Amino acid sequence: MKFLEKIFSLTRERNQKVLTIFGLRIELLNKKRKIKYLDWMLEKNAQKVSDDFIPMTDRPINTKNINTKLIAFYLPQFHSIPLNDKSFGIGFTEWTNVTKAIPHFIGHNQPHLPYDVGFYDLSKPDVMYRQIELAKMYGIYGFCFHYYWFSGKRLLEKPIFNYLENKDLDLPFCFCWANENWAKLWDGGNKEVIMEQKLENDDGIKFINDIIEFFKDDRYIKINNKPLLIIYRALLFDKDKLKKFISQLKSEIKKHGFEDIYLCAGRIFNKEDEEIFIKNDYDFDALVEFPPHYYFFQNKAQTKKMNVYVNSNFNGKIFDFGKWLKKKEYLEPVPYKVFKAVFPNWDNTARKAYSNAYVLQSSPQEYKSWLTDVVNWTKINQKPDEQFVFINAWNEWGEGAHLEPSQKYGYAYLQATKESLEENYE
Repeated sequence: MKFLEKIFSLTRERNQKVLTIFGLRIELLNKKRKIKYLDWMLEKNAQKVSDDFIPMTDRPINTKNINTKLIAFYLPQFHSIPLNDKSFGIGFTEWTNVTKAIPHFIGHNQPHLPYDVGFYDLSKPDVMYRQIELAKMYGIYGFCFHYYWFSGKRLLEKPIFNYLENKDLDLPFCFCWANENWAKLWDGGNKEVIMEQKLENDDGIKFINDIIEFFKDDRYIKINNKPLLIIYRALLFDKDKLKKFISQLKSEIKKHGFEDIYLCAGRIFNKEDEEIFIKNDYDFDALVEFPPHYYFFQNKAQTKKMNVYVNSNFNGKIFDFGKWLKKKEYLEPVPYKVFKAVFPNWDNTARKAYSNAYVLQSSPQEYKSWLTDVVNWTKINQKPDEQFVFINAWNEWGEGAHLEPSQKYGYAYLQATKESLEENYE
């Protein structure tokens, strides 16, 4: 009997029977579920307008008496550059990933396709005027641009320089230094690296001088005359190198007339690593949350039990967002200053469906509930000049995290954002 068990086993994976003979996996598909999935796919593609679609508001928000400021992370990858042409194919942009996505189970909202703003090219500033118009209409205070900088070498910088040069793009902004490796796997890791991230001896000085014109811009977000800067993965670097880099930042910026730099680190580490920031060895002013990091990726939030057919080629995790939301872990106290953040959705199957994707689908109502809690927490716990809440993101289409209108939901997530602010300040 034991001999037979070694060569033959029948198990269940993703609610499907899997037969293993001499190590060869043979999936015994549930035909009824598969047919239901195929029928749903055909019906989904035939549907012209989603029942979830919310039209644009006819009553823009009035932020005069609203002190909490919402800052949305902004991805500048929607234009082609020579390095990406060489690595991914000529003409590659983030839209290349977005448009090839498919649903992998019944109820899977893919592909995410834009509505209103369309498939834009950020090498030209035209679409930014419409983005700012929408942002103001629904209560977004500013954008936080991801800044790709590699010891003096910039990538994807065209949109942010367009922003700098066009002063009538009148929304406040700040930068998040996306300090990971530029890699083909879209994970900042060490495999298939296109542009390596290194920290050289004088990079703090170089960084300030490369970015100073943005800091001097009246639209740049400052706290007590300190330009706000986020380092996405602070723990990526050697401790001594990072401390020297930060010391150089603080010393160099004072030469340009600023009191200091308001420096934040991304809260994307494991809970076990928090001691590093509790001790504040690096002289950061605060942390900025980057969900789904911390709450989901590193700490293994509960995955969702799927009772429908799931594409057998899909390689990823489907999280139970609703169950996590009810626990309200995001309101637990922490022993350091933190700017809280939320996301409307997270689903990076457009980039990584067959290589470790993560799906966290929320409804506009669930997103609104989360944001409402966080705005209320910020009102109570932050000083008047530090009442910032971050949203991941304005336009992360390849990760399913976007406030920008979509063909499925229309302006629903923007409307939820607006209502959350208004109801907190009634």
